[in-house]
Amino acid sequence: MDFKQTLRQNAKKTESLLKKVADDFAKNQVNEAIKYSLLDGGKRLRPSLVFETAKLFGVYDNNVERIAMAIEMIHTYSLIHDDLPCMDNDDFRRGKPSCHKQFGEDIAVLAGDGLLNLASETLLGGVCSQNYFDSIKFVFECSGICGMIGGQAIDISKTKTNDFETLEFLTENKTAKLVMACVCSTAIYCGASKKQKESLCEFAKNFGIAFQIADDLLDAESDKNLSFSNLLGIDGAKDQLQKYTNQALNELNDCFAKEKLSFFEQLLDYNLKRNH
Repeated sequence: MDFKQTLRQNAKKTESLLKKVADDFAKNQVNEAIKYSLLDGGKRLRPSLVFETAKLFGVYDNNVERIAMAIEMIHTYSLIHDDLPCMDNDDFRRGKPSCHKQFGEDIAVLAGDGLLNLASETLLGGVCSQNYFDSIKFVFECSGICGMIGGQAIDISKTKTNDFETLEFLTENKTAKLVMACVCSTAIYCGASKKQKESLCEFAKNFGIAFQIADDLLDAESDKNLSFSNLLGIDGAKDQLQKYTNQALNELNDCFAKEKLSFFEQLLDYNLKRNH
């Protein structure tokens, strides 16, 4: 199965799982706002990373599904909050009005809060073992104040410096940490060795930064914020994109047989070409 077909299959699986959860929602405005944001399609890249990492270890069960759903819920809540006027102030998300434009700021805040809580409920409904408990802990470390939230705090800070070190640190936390949550939490649950966990975490970090650089290149003409393309120029950003891509691939090749890595190799290639 090729990369795009795998991505579509994983997206379809994710949509089905999320819809089952949403079908049990009581009918109220907050829940409608959650469904509006959570069930709007998309590539579902983060759940795909969960499913494909689990495949490396020959594992697929309800706990893997819960990790995939919970991280997508966390990702969606972060987008709802990022779009708010007090944050990035974006009126559109994936071609339609952002949550606060559709439902109001108050409901959007509650929808984001509700999704974060729902992620916790989803994970805690799994069959617990020490590996699964450690996996859950890692998810929330990556999405909390030492991860995604911490990165967003730096991004909106009026005192942040416009230099490469700040941008790299910001990107690692705001973007790459949630990618690390997908890959590394799954590896932890699946019983990865210490070397495998380290390798996958480094892969996820480098891919997460490369993913953001590709986004920056796509938005180069309209982006006025601190970004790789604005800071380094188009050619400099492309050089960094190639560097982080190579580093991500090297980490995988050091620890896993090549025949297991087709999805991840194609993912890196897909991301490398997104800015063209």
